[in-house]
Amino acid sequence: MKKSTKQMIKWASIAVLTAILGVGIGTGHSDVQASKTTSSKIPVQLLAINDIHGGLQTTGKFVMDQTTVNNAGGLARLGGYLDQSQQQFAQKNPGGVTVRLQSGDMVGASPANSALLDDGPTLAALKAMKIQVGVLGNHEFDHGIDQYLAETQGKTPSTANLKNQLQVQAINDYPFANTKMKMLIANVIDKATNKIPTGYRPYTIQKVVDKKTKQSVRVGYIGILNTNLPGIAKNYKLLDEATTIAKYGRVLRAKGVKAIVVLGHTGAVTQNCKTTGDAVNDIKKLTKIDPHNSVDVFFAAHSHQYADGVVNGIPVLQAGFQGKGYSEVTGTLNAKTKDFDKQGLKALVKPVYSLADDPGSTFKNDQTFYTITDIINSANSRVAPIINTPVGSVEGGKTISNDLSATKESAAAYVVVDAQRNVANKEGHKTDIAVTSNDSIRSAMNVDGAGKVTLGTLYDMQPYGNSQPIVEMTGQDIIDLLNEQYTKSQLYFLQLSGLTHHFKSATNGDQIAEVSDVQVDGQDINVNGTYRVLTNDYLSTGGDGYQAFAKGKIVDNAGQDIDLLTTYMQDNSPIPVPQLNRKIQG
Repeated sequence: MKKSTKQMIKWASIAVLTAILGVGIGTGHSDVQASKTTSSKIPVQLLAINDIHGGLQTTGKFVMDQTTVNNAGGLARLGGYLDQSQQQFAQKNPGGVTVRLQSGDMVGASPANSALLDDGPTLAALKAMKIQVGVLGNHEFDHGIDQYLAETQGKTPSTANLKNQLQVQAINDYPFANTKMKMLIANVIDKATNKIPTGYRPYTIQKVVDKKTKQSVRVGYIGILNTNLPGIAKNYKLLDEATTIAKYGRVLRAKGVKAIVVLGHTGAVTQNCKTTGDAVNDIKKLTKIDPHNSVDVFFAAHSHQYADGVVNGIPVLQAGFQGKGYSEVTGTLNAKTKDFDKQGLKALVKPVYSLADDPGSTFKNDQTFYTITDIINSANSRVAPIINTPVGSVEGGKTISNDLSATKESAAAYVVVDAQRNVANKEGHKTDIAVTSNDSIRSAMNVDGAGKVTLGTLYDMQPYGNSQPIVEMTGQDIIDLLNEQYTKSQLYFLQLSGLTHHFKSATNGDQIAEVSDVQVDGQDINVNGTYRVLTNDYLSTGGDGYQAFAKGKIVDNAGQDIDLLTTYMQDNSPIPVPQLNRKIQG
């Protein structure tokens, strides 16, 4: 009788303990086994950012599938939210570990207060945000990845190719910060050496150590870049994304690393609760190549969209662009299995609200918020003499919008292509047509209080620093190019100078519309004729999916985009506001 009573007390005590710990429910293991398993679990939080593009102060809409957040963004507030999320996680998970990551395009295509300082302020902000591991995006190639790597290590970049002496001085004076980021790129091979570029690595292994129990699990991070980047392919071989992930996943497993995170500068989007895109295709292909792969999380980038979905059991996240949001994955690493407990992973994309929309988020005690605020104020002060220089004006003294019309035309973009064709021809570069895409123009042509357009505005509009090659194309090539605007997969639309066309709906496979009545300077295009088309170096090699450019031959170069637009503004102000009548529906 006494023995039976003791047994009853023993099992009752175990039941109470199980109820308190909340383990053993639905695990398929006994309560005692589940209790032991819990002690081996390390709480972990992954915080990731993507496609910052030097947007120190940039704010705007963040479309999160069915929800739109207005006035989202700003790197100081992003830093504050990252700290807040980490603090909340730590409070709930004593001993837990947070890792901060980025999935590419931290720099390039940046507003003037970062671009004019070669994105030094953005790199300083990344250091303040304690970003530990990152991957190369395509815009890290803009000024060369050797230079980018040197800048991440705190070295001042070369200014040998810059014409503006104020900018040269500003860059030379800027205190570039050592970010201490580990930089990854697994699927890019330097054609000159047939190796991964010097200073980069395909993966890194980081040990996650529980602050209380001191148990640890090694986590592997693999970095990949989208392969649809013809400009980069001039000097580098771009290897298949899924095949590369599978290769280095096997390498990591052979080293005993089973917890694997992919930092993928390749896109995804969640619409109507369905997630699609290149990152999704990569995961599906990876599953076929290596059904037993150990990829646990995929942080996407490049397409500037919101993505928050699960593909073949793997969370896929992308937080828009320019710091309007961030991605968070929380869960546990199991010190016994050396892997994530996949069933417990929670993945969310969170917006960076404005203070008006989140009045409690003053971050008044947050050091990161104030450090980045100081970085931004310093950047603004350093570039002020450059960006405040007036270069021209607009008829009527009003801003020229960069919004796309129903026919996918932008007045600000039309100013740019008109300027390029005008100045190129005056300077002796024979040009029939000028073409860019709406993605190449990043802001409206804003006017200041005196109705003037400043140099800073021109940099905001064209932050890429593109050169402007002239491509010789046949009339048929140009028609094919125009039709490439209207495919189901196309995100970017052509902006045209010297060229008009009609378009109407089509149901021809992938084609959603077809062009007709194409005219060059008011004359019907000759399909067998030859035309000289001025564009930017990215599009000229087939960028943004415009493969028709690759059929042509580059015959000249008109110089740099910012120089052409500056000259045009100086020589023709006040400039007219272009009419949106170059694409005619019907």
